Amino acid sequence: MTHKVDMRLVPVDMIDQHWATFGPMIEKAQKRMSDQCGMEDILGWLQDGTSRLWGIYVDDKPMAAMTTSDQNYPRKRVMVIEMIGGKRADLWTGDALAELARVSRLAGYDSIETQARAGWSKLAKRYMFTPKRVAYEMEL
Repeated sequence: MTHKVDMRLVPVDMIDQHWATFGPMIEKAQKRMSDQCGMEDILGWLQDGTSRLWGIYVDDKPMAAMTTSDQNYPRKRVMVIEMIGGKRADLWTGDALAELARVSRLAGYDSIETQARAGWSKLAKRYMFTPKRVAYEMEL
């Protein structure tokens, strides 16, 4: 069965209206980064425009959410996927990433980057992501 996948950017002035639906989806990803940011931080970034919220729908039902931001290097403009979470990733991941790539190209970005847990590396190649670097952290 083919499903209709639709990804929609939530306008800044509508974040509060959609947060009850998409916030819990983002929280699944945020929990892995709870030492770096809380849900109130993410909501603040969405409200002030630092980050953007995308709703991912399958057959017109909210199924996942993603936050993105910009990273501008001297030679490259990058769309950064900060957080992504939801249910039934098998139904929407490929279509959502393809739509993000299409929108990013049209907006003049050179690439999309993200950080993910190690297990995602098995899927990265399927979605045309290539490893560029490894992040290490030393707690102080």
